[in-house]
Amino acid sequence: MIIVDDDAAVLESIEAMLATAGFEVTAFTSATRFLNMLEIMTFACVVTDVRMPEMSGLDLAERLAHAGRGDWPLIVISGHGDIPMAVSAMKAGASNFLQKPFAPGELVQAIVDAFEARKVVNVQSHAYAQACERLQTLSPREREVLSHLVNGASSKVTALVLGISPRTVDVFRSNILRKMQAPNIAALATWVGRGLAA
Repeated sequence: MIIVDDDAAVLESIEAMLATAGFEVTAFTSATRFLNMLEIMTFACVVTDVRMPEMSGLDLAERLAHAGRGDWPLIVISGHGDIPMAVSAMKAGASNFLQKPFAPGELVQAIVDAFEARKVVNVQSHAYAQACERLQTLSPREREVLSHLVNGASSKVTALVLGISPRTVDVFRSNILRKMQAPNIAALATWVGRGLAA
């Protein structure tokens, strides 16, 4: 856990709250100090105040993205929050926006939710990457057949369009499912997406 807040009292309070909840916490009094240490940091959730003198929490979010850390969960906090600020925080990549003062459980839950959301994204990204790799193993003709099948064409229609027999389409379908490690074409359409197979 990383906390960035220019208010020392708030920083201490949040640090104690999260340590009590079992998180290892590293605290910074400015976004600049945090960014200076970024290269030696490992994956973490960042809790940052939105209004700080040197660099705002929104600017920090942008800098994290440019530094290749845009996948780090980010929670933005503010004592002067409003709807436009919350929207800006979410657009900047924040997982959540909390207005001070907040209950300890509220911040802890926001952190847990941010990590859970990141796990889902990571799993989906991994599955997508695997599907892309498998897609590369298909021959050009298998890709043509796949494109028609995931767009809902039957074997007969695919055969007519491609000028091959329906039996040949079925052989291609079987090879595609084996190579893509998919149970059926419907699952494959979900995995690779209609645009990817085209």
